[in-house]
Amino acid sequence: MDDVAMARRTLTRLGFAGPDIYLAELIPAIEMAWADGTVHPDERALLEAYCDQLVAHLNGLAGAPVFSGRRARGVLDRLLQRRLLPHERQAALVALKARAGKTSEGLGMLTRAVEWAEAVAAVSGCPVWDTRELFWLQNVLRTLQVSH
Repeated sequence: MDDVAMARRTLTRLGFAGPDIYLAELIPAIEMAWADGTVHPDERALLEAYCDQLVAHLNGLAGAPVFSGRRARGVLDRLLQRRLLPHERQAALVALKARAGKTSEGLGMLTRAVEWAEAVAAVSGCPVWDTRELFWLQNVLRTLQVSH
């Protein structure tokens, strides 16, 4: 089984079946919101904006309204009800990296995921990030191999 097929299988086990696999890009940002143990209202609002932007981006790529904001928000709600377990979080990152491959669209997906995760960490306006947020960001950067 190749890396992309294994990635698809991993993401399916995490609840991202069919077209929802494209919404798995949300995982790093959602897990950043969970990093301190609680998802705050301003983090949720930013994650909802990410859902809207991601749906618009994916529909633009498809050239048709394949994805809906309601479906993306449903995925978001599911991931905000229960934080992924540590091994699930790591498996999700590895799967995202494999799914991205070496294409420009794949690199764009990884870059967006990192940028939105950073935005979620910064949304509270605190001058210093929580150490758990920094740890998660370092893990995301190391696993996804995105430089910035």
